[in-house]
Amino acid sequence: MKGIKSGLSIKLKITLWYTLALVIISAAVWGVMVSVSDNILTRDAANRLTRTVDDMARGLSAVPPGQPDRMPPSRFFERGVHTALYGPGHELIDGFMPFDFAGNVEFRDGYLYSKTYDGTEYLIYTKKTMQEGSLWLMGIVSLTDETAVLSYTARTNFILVSALILAAAAGGYFMIRHAFKPVDRISKTAKSISESRDLSQRINLGSGSDEIYRLAATFDEMLDKIEKNVEKEKQFTADASHELRTPVAVIKSECEYVLDCVDSLDEAKESVEAIKTRADKMASLISDLLAISRLDRNMLNGEFEETDISELLTLVCDEQEEINSESGIALVRCIKPNIKAESYRSLLTRLFINLISNAYQYNRENGRVAVTLEEDYENIILDVSDSGVGIPEKDLPKIWERFYRADASRSSENGSMGLGLAMVKQIAAVHNGKITAKSVDGEGTSFRFVMPKTRMS
Repeated sequence: MKGIKSGLSIKLKITLWYTLALVIISAAVWGVMVSVSDNILTRDAANRLTRTVDDMARGLSAVPPGQPDRMPPSRFFERGVHTALYGPGHELIDGFMPFDFAGNVEFRDGYLYSKTYDGTEYLIYTKKTMQEGSLWLMGIVSLTDETAVLSYTARTNFILVSALILAAAAGGYFMIRHAFKPVDRISKTAKSISESRDLSQRINLGSGSDEIYRLAATFDEMLDKIEKNVEKEKQFTADASHELRTPVAVIKSECEYVLDCVDSLDEAKESVEAIKTRADKMASLISDLLAISRLDRNMLNGEFEETDISELLTLVCDEQEEINSESGIALVRCIKPNIKAESYRSLLTRLFINLISNAYQYNRENGRVAVTLEEDYENIILDVSDSGVGIPEKDLPKIWERFYRADASRSSENGSMGLGLAMVKQIAAVHNGKITAKSVDGEGTSFRFVMPKTRMS
């Protein structure tokens, strides 16, 4: 049974469910109608029976005592009721019965009861009449005859309702099948994408406002994001391979040179120094790649804690100022003290380092780096600006992409891999913050990082 159920389509399941509901509701209504109609017919038959016999009894009671010849002529079949007049000894005087069962009749004044004879149910009513003597009136009506029309009507209604249910089931199935066509299209598109691995395919149901159209639109949006992410991953892999290929090639070349061509210790040291430089660059790249990978997968070590942002930024500024002490670039800071917030301390340190070191790397000789930290009621605001070469307006939206460098030749000179700002954007997102950039080509660039003081769940 379980296997049969699981093999049914949703369209057929829905059709069977609402058909079953129609059958149950129709059966309940039909049963109630038959029961109520039967009660009404029985009550109507009883009223006609008692009224007919009582009317005849009143007519007979109006005859003066001792003058039976003045009895009014009687109709012994009226309104579907058979009547008969019986004497004191319960002998039939006038009228007729549809069958002979007078010996089994209970003669009690005003007594109404039912009796079955030869498979037919009858209502019987006896009434004592005449001012003198003991004449009896008996009336009888067939309940089976009364309910025959009801039975025929009930059978006819049953056939009609059954036909209507079958028609509704068939019509409903075709309507449901038509309504589920978009689902088939979604399924076929998903299967096609799975088999062909072509993420550019879309369902494209068009305009619509029902749930299936909204589902299809959601799938298309999801496919857009998946396609973009896959393309980014492909580009990321290609860029990472390219970045690693260059230092590996240099290291291999230097090693071959040391083995084959070095004639003096000084030459060997020079080659080893070049190897170390490239190895350091590879180590830095791998470290950045691991950090980005952890951010992508939310694999973070530690947890959020209340941090003195002012103190943390001051330490980073001191460190960067020392590292770049020979650059001739001035670091100007305006850090409001005692600004605190819930943060991921190590990640926030990385964000500060990346922004400030980036300002140093792309600055002019004897230029200027400005770091400002302030707060409002809800947020902490960090501004880092430089007086460097700036970024062309067309390149500004791309600076958050991994391995993107507006000036590739200059980036290679200063050791930049194009991962710093991509990491900054991810760290800002971890803190529910926002990072923006403004730049004038040839004049400098400024970055603004805004994060809430309290972490939002």
